[in-house]
Amino acid sequence: MEPLQQDDPHRIGPFTALARFRESAVSVHYLARGADGATAVVSVARPELAALPAFRRRFQSETRRTERLAGGWVAPIDSSTDGQALWTASPYVPALTLREAIAIAGPLPERAVRILGAALAETLSRVHAAGAVLHGLAPDTVLLAADGPRLTAFGVLGAAAVAEAHPDGQLSVKLGYLTPEQATGAKPGPASDIFVLGLLLAYASTGTTPLADADRITHGEPDLDGVPGELRPLVAHCLAKTPDDRPSAGTVAAELALEGAAALARDGWLPPTLVTALEAQSARVTALAEGATSSPQRAGGGAAVAPGGPAPGSSPDTLLINRGIGGGMRGDRVTSQLALPAARSPQGAPALAPLRPHPPATPSHRAPAARRTPARRTRAPRIAHRGRCRRRRARRWRRCRVRPGPRGLGQDTRHSRARA
Repeated sequence: MEPLQQDDPHRIGPFTALARFRESAVSVHYLARGADGATAVVSVARPELAALPAFRRRFQSETRRTERLAGGWVAPIDSSTDGQALWTASPYVPALTLREAIAIAGPLPERAVRILGAALAETLSRVHAAGAVLHGLAPDTVLLAADGPRLTAFGVLGAAAVAEAHPDGQLSVKLGYLTPEQATGAKPGPASDIFVLGLLLAYASTGTTPLADADRITHGEPDLDGVPGELRPLVAHCLAKTPDDRPSAGTVAAELALEGAAALARDGWLPPTLVTALEAQSARVTALAEGATSSPQRAGGGAAVAPGGPAPGSSPDTLLINRGIGGGMRGDRVTSQLALPAARSPQGAPALAPLRPHPPATPSHRAPAARRTPARRTRAPRIAHRGRCRRRRARRWRRCRVRPGPRGLGQDTRHSRARA
């Protein structure tokens, strides 16, 4: 498990990439967190291969086959086969590839080899019943988990040792394991899967391959000295040169574990060294997922700025602006988050208190004064006789107006009224 590189995607569909988990010839496997918080392993096809129409068609075919076979020793998957990026995702299960397990603990015990072979033969039986050929067995496509093996590839792309894109648009794939019919140019069939299964059982028992090159695969005899005595006849039967001389997948499963691989693996089937390695891997993944939950990364790359502290590699004396927090693959609106670093003090001086945000600035830096309401004036109470005097004067004036006389001449009565 390695940290993400600069060119690695941080968002893969609904998943957020946390770390690089494994690599193969055609894809990179990422440890990722889904929208529901569950951990998954997302396999993303390499961009230079995903640009080839031939690769895309083959990828779609193998993905559909995996979806049909989901169940048993095949994990259910989520996938994207039509977009620019091609990927598949399956729930994370603590597991090691067969190659990793051999490198850690050496050859497997006979009981573990029996359970491994029975589980793979049961899966091959389902594939062959549909009239298909798997082409997906390899030390890197077989996973060893605490409850049994898992098969992760269902075609030549998953089991490819080398995959190259040519300038003319052609795809070149080289498999790690060949069969005698493939070495001679014949069309492989279900018996080819049984031959590769025999190679894997010998590899799991001895830590080496019994047939090292194409010439020995076609004409030589396999070296089975390190294979346990009870398993040696069955492995030799699987490695027969003629396809018709090899047993069927159902026969191999019955000879290795008549009661089934799941029943044998129920009480544990891996040596203690591998169990410890699985527990350590699970602990690292759990710590990584919890750390990503507490301090999420941006979808555009780089670590997010934690509130109240500076981002890695930045100066703690400045305000930090983190753009694009929580963005997805689409053009989400840019958001910003401001982080104020704690004040630093000279050597030996007491630490200063963290800076506090200032209130909104005003011209005087003081809160504006409350609006003053003028006091309401109070009028002196009216004196009753003053009102009566005004009314009397008004009536007197109306009576003293100039009124027309009988001949149309004005007659002034004001003097007479006044003299009276």
